[in-house]
Amino acid sequence: MKAVPLNAALGARIEGLDRADATRPEVAAFLNRALGEHLLVVVPGAPMTAPEMRDFSTAFGTPRAQLLRYKRNGEVPEVSTMVSTIMADGTTDKTALRSEDWHTDDSYMAVPAKATLLHSMEIPSHGGRTWFCNMHTVYEALPEATRKRIDGRRAMHAYDTARARNRPSPRTPQEIAETPDVEHPLVRTHPDTGRKALYLNFNRLDRIVGLERAESDDLLDELAAEARKPRHHFGHEWTVGDCVIWDNRATMHRVDVDYPVGERRIMQRVLIEGDKPF
Repeated sequence: MKAVPLNAALGARIEGLDRADATRPEVAAFLNRALGEHLLVVVPGAPMTAPEMRDFSTAFGTPRAQLLRYKRNGEVPEVSTMVSTIMADGTTDKTALRSEDWHTDDSYMAVPAKATLLHSMEIPSHGGRTWFCNMHTVYEALPEATRKRIDGRRAMHAYDTARARNRPSPRTPQEIAETPDVEHPLVRTHPDTGRKALYLNFNRLDRIVGLERAESDDLLDELAAEARKPRHHFGHEWTVGDCVIWDNRATMHRVDVDYPVGERRIMQRVLIEGDKPF
């Protein structure tokens, strides 16, 4: 078993792993070290059932159910079914289009997910890559004056913001009550490595606390411009059965919605409990 680094700004491919062994202490420790070092790991293999995926995910921590109930697997609520098929009749799930822009999972929660596992069940004939961004290198690439300006700043994250290009799926009253707006640091310190990362989410980050809207928007646009540079990115081309695990504390991701209309794109997803950003 080994972690083979990808020729990119982040990521490694795990070779020689039997997923059934992932929860053995020494194997789980290896996987978490690889995730910490590379921020993203690709684990190839055969498609897993929802119970198998939940069990595999425990190698990375405690799985938890996502906010939107309609996406939860009825048999295993910790596993979500993510359907991003583009429908000709206009009934495409809105979250598929939201995923076009850079985001990190669950930043609208007071305690966002540590990591995400995404597992391909059905994929279109072409297109549909998922792109990842190394937010450590984004922060480190900023001019020193900008880093000084944003260190210690906090930002307001919300389930929706006018800054987002597309609106999210509606929430039930219970889900609304569970997701009040929250503040997080604009620069996040990784709890395991102590390394700083820019903590952005183009779909959820509404404004920088303490700044007027225009100044906040200008600064967020400046930070976003660095995050959009390809030198910080890796694009994963899916094969059925792949499981990709990434660290939400120091990455963003997005999807290329460039695949054929009507061709099924179905994933299973698990979120891993995290810690409060600092």
